Amino acid sequence: MDDSDLLLGDLDAPDDLDEFVFEPDAWDFAIEIGMRLDLEPDVAALADLGDAMLVWAKGPELERLTDDAVERIWDDELAALVRQGIERLATREVWETAAAAALAEFDRDPPASEVAREIVRYLASQVGSAGHGFLLCLDCLSCGVAAAPPADRRRLAVRAAIVAARAAAVPDLEVRAALEGATFRAPAARLGTIARRRAVRERLGRIGWLAARSMPPLATELRAIAAEPVPERADDDDVWQVACSYLVEREARPLMN
Repeated sequence: MDDSDLLLGDLDAPDDLDEFVFEPDAWDFAIEIGMRLDLEPDVAALADLGDAMLVWAKGPELERLTDDAVERIWDDELAALVRQGIERLATREVWETAAAAALAEFDRDPPASEVAREIVRYLASQVGSAGHGFLLCLDCLSCGVAAAPPADRRRLAVRAAIVAARAAAVPDLEVRAALEGATFRAPAARLGTIARRRAVRERLGRIGWLAARSMPPLATELRAIAAEPVPERADDDDVWQVACSYLVEREARPLMN
């Protein structure tokens, strides 16, 4: 047998992909149903779970936050929409068996069913990523932190301030005004009150706590950043510089298009 025989043998080998059988789980149902926040649920009720979904949190804390979110937003309208979504998927090839089982579980106890819980998590993930969308992948950032020399890890982790920027709750009008006056004073200094800068760090700490099991390298750095004293001057606060730069860019981008 020569090398060409080996190559031909490889071509004849069964492909693992051909043997794969798609068996939808509850998260697959949530994604395929694709429910959006046009239901106008109480966004505040999903905020904590949204942060957990940002870092793909695992374990009892995720379950506790899901329990709380379900209790706060579940109503007859949401129940009807979830059931309609399952019924719609039940008419599709490959989904029939899983949909029948999901519907049976849903009818026994709608808010406790796995599909309902995953749909609430899916809605919460939209709250968690609101504003920055897919601008920053925290899982990718965590991998980068893990691979970096210890001296560089904090510098990389600070990029997560992009996702924490909304905690500062800076009104768009104020950001716009800071941009207009940027010639005289940098926006970061104009907008960077102690309260806002502290809020950004607190959210980083919260995200770090939730990421302890799913993204340990990043979690360690974020908790350490949150424990630091907030610099007296906004110009000396590298965390705020990242958060504010994102807020300013987001506001300025329409003007540059």
